[in-house]
Amino acid sequence: MGNSATRTNKALEPSRPWVIGAVLLCAVGTLGAVAVASSPGRETGSQTGDDLGRAPGFADVFRVTAGPVSVEAATLVAVVSVAGVAALWWSVRRTWPWLLVAGVVLTIPGEFVYFLSPQGTDEDTAWLVHGSVTAGAQLVLLGTLGAGLWLIHIKAAGVGAVLIGAGLGAQVFGAAIDVWIVELLLLHRGFGYASAVQSLIHDGMLVAAVGGGLLVMMLYRRYDGRPELAAPSSVQSSVAEPAMGRATALAGALAAAVFVPAAAMGDGQSGVEAFALLLGVGLLAAVIAGVRAVVGTVVASAVVVGISGPVGALIRADSAEPIRMWFWIAVGVVAGAAAAYPSWRRWTAVGGCGVSGAVLAVTMAIRPDGMTVLLLALLAAAATTAIGSLGVWLAADGRLPVVLGPLAFASVTGGCGLLAHWQGYGRRGPGEELFRDPGHLWVYTALLLAAAVAFAVLRRRTTHPGGKV
Repeated sequence: MGNSATRTNKALEPSRPWVIGAVLLCAVGTLGAVAVASSPGRETGSQTGDDLGRAPGFADVFRVTAGPVSVEAATLVAVVSVAGVAALWWSVRRTWPWLLVAGVVLTIPGEFVYFLSPQGTDEDTAWLVHGSVTAGAQLVLLGTLGAGLWLIHIKAAGVGAVLIGAGLGAQVFGAAIDVWIVELLLLHRGFGYASAVQSLIHDGMLVAAVGGGLLVMMLYRRYDGRPELAAPSSVQSSVAEPAMGRATALAGALAAAVFVPAAAMGDGQSGVEAFALLLGVGLLAAVIAGVRAVVGTVVASAVVVGISGPVGALIRADSAEPIRMWFWIAVGVVAGAAAAYPSWRRWTAVGGCGVSGAVLAVTMAIRPDGMTVLLLALLAAAATTAIGSLGVWLAADGRLPVVLGPLAFASVTGGCGLLAHWQGYGRRGPGEELFRDPGHLWVYTALLLAAAVAFAVLRRRTTHPGGKV
C-alpha cells in the first residue's frame, strides 16, 4: 500500500521538463522584452527616445547604435543586479525561482507606460522605464543561471547545461528582435505600422514572460517531491546546497556596479575610457573571485566577443527578413542546447567554436560577395553549446551565476566596445561591411579558435558535492 501511494505521488509530480519549460519561457520572454528599453522610443515632439537615455543591456553587443546611457537607469540596473547577487549568496535554492518572478514583474511597468502614453516617455520618467525593464532582464539571467547551478548540483547536469546555454541563446534572439525593431523605426519613422509592429512584438514577449512567471509560481507551490522548486521548509534532501562565497558575491557586486561610473563618462556616450573601465573591472573582479572565475570569465568573453561581430553583421544584413533570421537563430540555439545535453558536451564546444573559427577563416580567404544566413545558426549553436559546457565546468562551486552573469557582462561589453573603436566603428559595431571587406574577421576567428583550444585543455572536474556531472 505504501509503495502504491509513493508511486501515485511520484506520478502526480510535475516532470522535470515542466520546470525547464517554465524557466525558458521566462528567460525568452523577459530577455526579449529588454528591447523595450534599448530600442529607440517613439517621438515626443522634437525629442526622440534615443536622446532620453537608456540602460546598458546585452543587446548593445549587437546593436546598430547603442545611443546614450542614462546614469540614473544604469544605477537602477546596478542596484537590482547587486540585490540579485546578494539573494543568490544567501541561498541559491531558495531564491532563484523568485528572481525569475521578480524579473518578469519588472518588465510590466514599461509596457503599461507605452500603452498609456503611445507617444513615449518624457525625460523625467524615461530612466525609470528603461532601467526597470533592463534590470528585470538581469534578474531573469541570474535566476536562470541559479536554476542551472542547482540542477547540476542535484546530478542533472544535462538539463542544467541546456538551461545555461539557452540563457545566452535567448539574449542573442532578443538582440536580433531589437536590431530589427530599431531599423524598422529608423527607416519608417512617422509611419504608424512600425510602432504598431513594435508594440505587438513587445506585448507578445510580455505575455510569454508573465505566463512563465505564473508557471514558476504554481510549480513552486506544488513541487514537493523534488528539491528544485521546493519551499525552504519542505526540503527533504541530503544534498548540500551549493554555496556562493563572500568573495564571489563581492566580485559580482563590483562588476554590476561599475556600469554606473562607465555611464557617467562622456555624458553616457561610452568611449574608450568607459569600455576600458568595464573590461578592467570585470577582469579584476574575476581575480577577486578566484582562479576558476578568471578562467571562466576569459573563456566566456572570448566566445561571446568572438561571435559578436559576425552575428551582429549578419543580423543587420538580414533584418529586412526577420522571420528567416529569427528562425535560423532559433535553430542554432536549439541545436546548441541539444549538443550541450550529453556528457561529452565539452567536445561539442570544442567542435562548435573550432568549426565557427574555421568558417570565418575561409571567409577571409575567399572574400565572398555575401554571407549566407545559415552562418547565424552555426554561430548561435556554437555559443549556446560553449556557454552550457562552461557552466557545468563552473558548477563545482557557487561561482557560476556571478561568472556568467555580472563578470562576463562587464568583460564582454568592455571588450566589444574596445574592439569596435579599434576597428574604426566607434560606438557602432560592424555591419555588412565586415563581410564585404573582411580584414577584421581575423580577430573573431582568433577568439573562437582560442576558445576551442581552451575547452580542449580545461580539466573538467567530474565530481562535486552534488555528485558526478
